[in-house]
Amino acid sequence: MKKILNILTPENVYVEYELAGIGSRFAAFIIDLLIQLFVFAITLLCLYFAGFNYTALVAELSYQALIFAITILILFHLLYFSLLELIMNGQTPGKKLLNIRVIRQSGDPEGVFDSGLRNFLRIVYIIPLLYLLDAFFVILTKNYKRIGDYAANTIVVKVRKGDKLVTVDDILNQKLDSDDYTENTNIFPVSHFEYEVLKEFLARKDSVGERRYVFAYNFNKYFSRKFDLVKPYSNPYDFFEDIIRMNSGIN
Repeated sequence: MKKILNILTPENVYVEYELAGIGSRFAAFIIDLLIQLFVFAITLLCLYFAGFNYTALVAELSYQALIFAITILILFHLLYFSLLELIMNGQTPGKKLLNIRVIRQSGDPEGVFDSGLRNFLRIVYIIPLLYLLDAFFVILTKNYKRIGDYAANTIVVKVRKGDKLVTVDDILNQKLDSDDYTENTNIFPVSHFEYEVLKEFLARKDSVGERRYVFAYNFNKYFSRKFDLVKPYSNPYDFFEDIIRMNSGIN
């Protein structure tokens, strides 16, 4: 079942994201883990052919050296996710293959602090029971968020091929004249509930008989007050269509 999250941008436009569930996120994690194991295996193979004596190392390996080696592996694991998500705009190779991306709850791209914090908390995966707890967070929470997502205020969303995140800088760099601004800016932002109710009314207005005029009058009055209009639209249906168009992403 798809779970949709609507985010109101600073430009008063609702952007709709489909949240990534436990299946795609787990599959992406396994792919990334296999890549890390491959890099580790290649590194060991290169050291072997370079004459590195593993037998002697294991025989003389101290407790402190073992702890140091494990620490290096953990740091590599954490930095893999943090750095690649920054370089690949919220994605890792695994996430890219599964068409998912990490973004901030506000809809902005993931930042350095966000990536570092959410991925540092992957350290809980060292303990299997805590990993299962993190998985339950994704399954049971409203926006499919794990512990790291709550700490960094991020979400993981599905992306369609060719999608590109629009940042504030992209908007500011656009050349806008007054006509463009009127055409592309949502001057009637509504909630997801209001949008769905109004959309259903327009779809069913011809089947409700004379009651449609009562509904139209009340909707016209309600939205006129919501947007501080001096007086209601003379043709409420044009008003409703404008609201639907501006909040559906159809320009």
